[in-house]
Amino acid sequence: MDIHLRPIGEIRSCFKEKFGIPRQSNLVADAPGTMLFYPEFAREEAVRSLDGFSHVWILFLFHKTGTWSSGSWSPGPWSPMVRPPRLRGNKKVGVFASRSPFRPNPVGISCVALKSVEMTEKGPVLHLAGVDILDRTPVVDVKPYLSYSDALPHARDGFAGSPPKTGLTVVFSDRAAARIRERAAEIPNLEAVLRGILENDPRPAYKDNTDPDRIYGIRLYDMDIKWRVFDETVTVISTETD
Repeated sequence: MDIHLRPIGEIRSCFKEKFGIPRQSNLVADAPGTMLFYPEFAREEAVRSLDGFSHVWILFLFHKTGTWSSGSWSPGPWSPMVRPPRLRGNKKVGVFASRSPFRPNPVGISCVALKSVEMTEKGPVLHLAGVDILDRTPVVDVKPYLSYSDALPHARDGFAGSPPKTGLTVVFSDRAAARIRERAAEIPNLEAVLRGILENDPRPAYKDNTDPDRIYGIRLYDMDIKWRVFDETVTVISTETD
């Protein structure tokens, strides 16, 4: 049986590449995003009453795990065993015991805050927060979060039994701090988002991260962020704009 999913829209977020994206939604509560509907689905009645909910489930496609050819997308390879970041890449678990993007059907799901529903000339726009989704990711569905049934406080969390530690301290060089102040009016939560990302240590856990002179970088908004890590302290070196 063949099932064809039609993307209904796409996410616009501050995350321009996979490296640095929070590993779960709401780990960086200030991380903003918007959902734009494609013309066929950009109808006011399709989102009517959605603004009464504080959170929504976004179902999306890990579109960077596959390939595009002649206007069609093909899923990439998958593995029955993966190395979750929570286990520092040192232990394998079954792909269905993980949230790895390399799945037989690369479907992702995130529960994010719905800040507002804006009606525009091109249709509704959902303003979101706590996003952990790559910019331009295709969305296949939106569903309201229901606290009475979706929140299960006594559920077991397996090997991810506690929230990830945010043990790194983040400091900014004078140059980086000045650039962030310059962009504050344009991007009000820039510092908070960047702190949240770096406190959660986006570096691959399975690599040697002990070199204090190594420079790491991510793309955030329209900026190239560079930083170093030494003795549990992240120093943001530069935040250059394109």
